[in-house]
Amino acid sequence: MFQKLKEKINDIKRYNPLVLNITNYVTMDFIANGLLSLGASPIVSHSEHEIEDLLQHAKSVVINLGTLDKEFIKLCNHTCQIANRLNKPIILDPVGAGASQFRTETCMSIINNYNIAIIRGNASEIMTLSGLPNTTKGVDSKEETSYAIESAKTLSKKYDSAIVISGKMDVIIDNNSIDQHDCGSALMPSVTGMGCLLSSVIGAFHAIEKNRFEAANIATLFYGMCGEISERKANGPGSFRTQFLDTLHAIPNRDDYEKN
Repeated sequence: MFQKLKEKINDIKRYNPLVLNITNYVTMDFIANGLLSLGASPIVSHSEHEIEDLLQHAKSVVINLGTLDKEFIKLCNHTCQIANRLNKPIILDPVGAGASQFRTETCMSIINNYNIAIIRGNASEIMTLSGLPNTTKGVDSKEETSYAIESAKTLSKKYDSAIVISGKMDVIIDNNSIDQHDCGSALMPSVTGMGCLLSSVIGAFHAIEKNRFEAANIATLFYGMCGEISERKANGPGSFRTQFLDTLHAIPNRDDYEKN
């Protein structure tokens, strides 16, 4: 799989795909810099008036529900409608699903009304979307990834979407296909926006790899590897954030892959 991973990273750097991000205000800067470091071309918009023009050029769109209000939800619906019409893949990050009824209902409305290619969330968020009770603390998960696997399988089959459960162990599910990766860094939860950036990185990989399971699988493995590489060079969360952007910019060695 290393050769395929390397090819896809090189494809991103070669083709510089435009990834449209409808995202929250908290992690916008980190998402944009992360995609630039990887080699993709990020654009962030909060204006309905330009969405159709942008989607004509974008190769994928990431919907991140981190900061919600009525206008933002209206923008998300508008974007999803156009993306589905233009057959542009949507990656949904259901930030904080389960933390409030408002968030959960917003997530479910989008999933029920639009074709979503990939849903990326933590265990609590995925369990909530499947209708199961879970334990959340704000937008963070207090459940282990393994507890959400059956929920992810249910979601994938019901909505015809690939599901990524991110956590200490990452699991990728698409109907009958499943893979998992036990890599990453304990410093990752200490940096705001790591999950948000993962969703956008998945969007970049899906922009150049049509198979949604392959795109999500390779992107998630690569992201975890970047975490491990960055931790070796970091002194704490602040330097880890900087090292992570540098690592996204580079191409991992086979030794880094074989450790996983």
